[in-house]
Amino acid sequence: MKVKPDIRAITKLVPPSGNLVQGQSELPIDPKLAAKAASIIAASQNHYGAAEGVAELRRAVAEKIRAFNGMPVDADAAKLELLITPGGTGALIAVAQTYLRDKSVLVFEPYYPYHRRIIEEFGGKTETFPLQADLTFDKDDLRKRCAGLKDRSDFPLRAIIVCSPANPSGKVMTATELEAIAEVCRELDLLCISDEVYEHYVTGEQPHVSIASLPGMWERTITVNSFSKSWNISGWRLGYAYGDSKIVAPLNNAVNVIYVCAATPLQLALSRVLMADANYYDKLRDRFDEKRVFASNALRELGFDIYNSGSAFYIWARIPEDFDDALKFNEMLMEKAGVGAVPGSAFADGDDWDSYMRICIAREDSVLQGALEKMQNALR
Repeated sequence: MKVKPDIRAITKLVPPSGNLVQGQSELPIDPKLAAKAASIIAASQNHYGAAEGVAELRRAVAEKIRAFNGMPVDADAAKLELLITPGGTGALIAVAQTYLRDKSVLVFEPYYPYHRRIIEEFGGKTETFPLQADLTFDKDDLRKRCAGLKDRSDFPLRAIIVCSPANPSGKVMTATELEAIAEVCRELDLLCISDEVYEHYVTGEQPHVSIASLPGMWERTITVNSFSKSWNISGWRLGYAYGDSKIVAPLNNAVNVIYVCAATPLQLALSRVLMADANYYDKLRDRFDEKRVFASNALRELGFDIYNSGSAFYIWARIPEDFDDALKFNEMLMEKAGVGAVPGSAFADGDDWDSYMRICIAREDSVLQGALEKMQNALR
């Protein structure tokens, strides 16, 4: 396997003013959330909580799932349907520990590197399914690939990871694509791990659909999500996982042993504001759509070919046609402009995406504008 660019290492090589690298929102925390956290910490509510999460936040999250994903989750069920986890990563680690040791998982390439890393750190194996040049796939090819992996003796296929909107490309899966994946999961008795961290950044005509809502998928889908991006609190490490109790409840053993619990005062703070503003996520989407339009227009003027992903946290783009190697192109930008993004080779085993970049636009407008101006000066 070729050596891949290290996203965190690249981040350290650029100043904050040129950091379009790391996939986190660097916008300020919501003042109401900050105030709640301060008051709860000051009131000394800083002790252990239940491994599955405090009841207040679990109920607020269940309300959110009903409102935005259309699925009734019982936050108070004796056999757990919903867990609060230390970020979406904590949920993925619990899934890997519980279900994926000595098993394999299929990821769509280009893929999120931590999907692979988490699974392999916990004794599993990751198999890639390369998407076509337009980031689509053929259902029959997917079925054939999965069937071959399912029947092998070593590391048989146990699950498919769906990430929609996707990291790194921002691709929003269509209803047809989700049904194709669901059909393969049902036919081959596979789990589906649905990473929906970017659900509130969907800006295109294709709406976000949770694959667990499709027929026959609730009982085989573990949906993973996080508040890191949508509430600008990546350092708080708050996420969640939900699904049928038969597959979600067993995750709590790993959560308990590895983490004990997510941060109690921060859970309580978030529970107080999560559903207080009915328009919060609409305003988030609109704000990021403005960033997407601005950044896309500026990048097109510099010769980038922008993929129309249907979402607005990342921009996935082919670098200007005078360049073929995004790794070298990124090094040039860092040297000349103090600006960096992530070369496409960080998200793939093959060479198909070597001329692409992931550009994170979750920055203050002034930072984003300044970084793009520096890129403009370096390329002209």
